[in-house]
Amino acid sequence: MKKTLLATAIAGTMAASGAQAATVYDQDGTSLDLYGRLAYAVQTGGPEGEEGTKTDGSEFVDLGSRFGFIANHEVTRDLSTFARMEFRGKADARNGNSTSTNDAGDVDGVDFGGFDTIRNTYVGVKSDSWGAVQVGNFDSIMYQNVTVIQDVPEANGATNIDFGNVAAHGDSIQYSSPMMEGFQAKVAAKHLSGNTDDTSGADDTGSTTSWHAGVSYEWEDLYLGAAYNQAKQVGENDTASYDGEGAKDFSEDLWGVVAQYGFTDNFSARISYQEAGDITASQDEIQTDSDGDPTDPSFEIDNLVGIGATYDYGMGEIYGDYYHVEMIDSRVDDQNRFVLGANYRFSEPMYVFAEAYQEDNSTSADDSLTENFRNLDDEVQYTVGVRYDF
Repeated sequence: MKKTLLATAIAGTMAASGAQAATVYDQDGTSLDLYGRLAYAVQTGGPEGEEGTKTDGSEFVDLGSRFGFIANHEVTRDLSTFARMEFRGKADARNGNSTSTNDAGDVDGVDFGGFDTIRNTYVGVKSDSWGAVQVGNFDSIMYQNVTVIQDVPEANGATNIDFGNVAAHGDSIQYSSPMMEGFQAKVAAKHLSGNTDDTSGADDTGSTTSWHAGVSYEWEDLYLGAAYNQAKQVGENDTASYDGEGAKDFSEDLWGVVAQYGFTDNFSARISYQEAGDITASQDEIQTDSDGDPTDPSFEIDNLVGIGATYDYGMGEIYGDYYHVEMIDSRVDDQNRFVLGANYRFSEPMYVFAEAYQEDNSTSADDSLTENFRNLDDEVQYTVGVRYDF
C-alpha cells in the first residue's frame, strides 16, 4: 500500500510494480501482468494564488491514476528478460484529444487527454548471479534509493529534491548489482544527443551523458540508502539536449542519504538529507534576466532535512513527515513543511485517506511561541480521497 519496510519497491531493477498486479498470461516461461490504480480526491485550502486568481477553493482531482504491463521470460534458471510499459493520465473526468484555437479562431494545436503520459517504459535482462541491466525510460537512482522512502503521502506533502524525474525518464541505461548480504550498488547514464537543426560556428555539437549512482543496505528492519545525480546542465552554446526530463535550474551534483528503521511490526521511522551540491548561478543571475529586469522568485531547493514516521494500526496507517527546506534563491525564506495523514482499508485493493499539508510555514526566533504556532493554520491544504489498486 505504501513504501513500507523495507524496499521491495526500491530493490533491484524495478522489474515489478503494483501489489495487486494480475497475471493475464503465464505459459512456457513467459508471463504478462496487468497492474494499475485509480486515485481520486477532493482538495481545499493551500496557498493563495496571485492577484486575479483563485487556487485555494475546493477541487475534485486525480492523484496519479495509471495502468501498465510487465512482461517476463525465463531463459534459464538464472537468467530472465523483462519489459514494462506504464501509462498515466487524468481519469477523474471524461476527456480526450481535442483541438484548441487561438483568438483569431485558427487551430492552434491539440490538447491531449486520457492516459496520454508514458511514465515507465524499459526492457532488460536479469540474473541472480551478476545483476541486471535495463534500458529505456525509468526513475532516477536518487528516487529508487533515497527519495521513495519519503514519498509517503497520496497527494501533496512529500518534499524531495528529485521525485525520479531529474535528468532521468528517457534515453537511459542502468546496471544494478545482485544483492550481496543486503548490499546493492547501481549506476546509470542518460544520453543527451547533440543533433540539432540549427547550429552556429560557436556551438559545441557533441553528444554527452549525465550520470547517476547509488548504494543501499538492508539488514533486518534497517534500510540505508545513498545516491548521486549529476543532473548535468547544458551550456548556452551546447546543442546537446535532454529527451525526457531535464536537469534542475541553477544546480548540479544532487546527492542524498536516507535511513529507515522498523522499531516494531507496526511502527517505523525515517530520516533523510538531500542537497544540491553545486550551485551553477550567482544570485544576480537567478534574480535578474538577460535585460537586467527582476525575475520571479525561484523555489528550487538548495538542501532539506526530512523526518517522518508511520504507524500501522491494523486496518490502515497513520503517517506524518516534517521538512526543513532551504532555497537557492536568497529572496525565498527557509520553510518548515509538514504533512499528516491517515488511511482506512475497506478491502485488500481499496482504501480511503485524509491528509493535511502545510507547505510554507515560516518560524522566526523573533516571534513568540504562540505567534509561531498560529502560523500553522495558515494556508493548510486538506485532501480526502479514495484509491483502488489492481
